[in-house]
Amino acid sequence: MTQIIVDPSTSIPRHKFRSSPEAETRLLLLIDGFSRKRGGESRSLEGRVKLAKLDFLLRYPGHLSRVLQSIGVTIPDSELLNLLEAPLDARMMRYRYGPWDPSYYAVLGSLIGRGLVGVEPLPRTSGLGYSTTPMGGSLASELSKDESFAVINTRVKVLRRYLDKSGSTLKEYLYKLPEVADSTWHEEIG
Repeated sequence: MTQIIVDPSTSIPRHKFRSSPEAETRLLLLIDGFSRKRGGESRSLEGRVKLAKLDFLLRYPGHLSRVLQSIGVTIPDSELLNLLEAPLDARMMRYRYGPWDPSYYAVLGSLIGRGLVGVEPLPRTSGLGYSTTPMGGSLASELSKDESFAVINTRVKVLRRYLDKSGSTLKEYLYKLPEVADSTWHEEIG
């Protein structure tokens, strides 16, 4: 029988803090989708709160569909079919500002440490922005050509098109979902 070691300060199994190739790929594609230049202007995905909320919607397509409906967005059937597929990854947990994955620090550390994602201070705030480096952008482009990432790529495009909002705005959208608002700290969100 395998014993799961638990970090006593959080009561969260230690394995939930580890990075995985799937999580790294998903976040690389998400960061790349939000840091691609539009009109020659350099961009970044603004902050961990926004990253976490977008990743939650990427992983929970049913919630994404409900958030889009709540803001009056109707998406084409071809995109809706992709949105209704099963969630992509392990469940997220409720933390102070809504859904959070304890592995984010390890995943971001791995992407940054390998030179795939860069971090820069955001103007007029104390936050940080994330963007793919040239090497990370090249890898994301190659991964995007792989059919096995088609669902992720479709969802990232939907997120950027309709939900490129501040982290606070995204948090407000998510708190309208009972599954998020009614959950307690460290509870897995369904």
